[in-house]
Amino acid sequence: MGYWDKKEPSAPEPEEQEQADSLENVEAECLEEMGEVEKGFRERMKAENDRFRDMCDTEYWVCLCFKSRAQKEEFLQSVGMETDLKYIDGREMARVVKRPVRTPDLKFAKIKAPDKEFSARAMDI
Repeated sequence: MGYWDKKEPSAPEPEEQEQADSLENVEAECLEEMGEVEKGFRERMKAENDRFRDMCDTEYWVCLCFKSRAQKEEFLQSVGMETDLKYIDGREMARVVKRPVRTPDLKFAKIKAPDKEFSARAMDI
């Protein structure tokens, strides 16, 4: 079947054809499976990016300013809060002005207390 023979290539044998079909099926299954894995990674990356944005967001506060201390105290007294407050929990202010916040609080990672044995060894250094 060389260039000089000018013979037509013979049809693949049935066994070779089955093997080729099988390899194509395996390849298709692998591509499908990899697509699912890639989708999972993309979803996880999006969730991590959202979590990072939420944890690093600095736009979670508001500042109220009055022209005098008397005005500030008058306002706080009118809503039933202590007049000497400087920093007020926004959820508490929302409750006082009867505009409850429905957005859930962010969950921060819990840090366990340091191991006492480790702390004792660290103090010796």
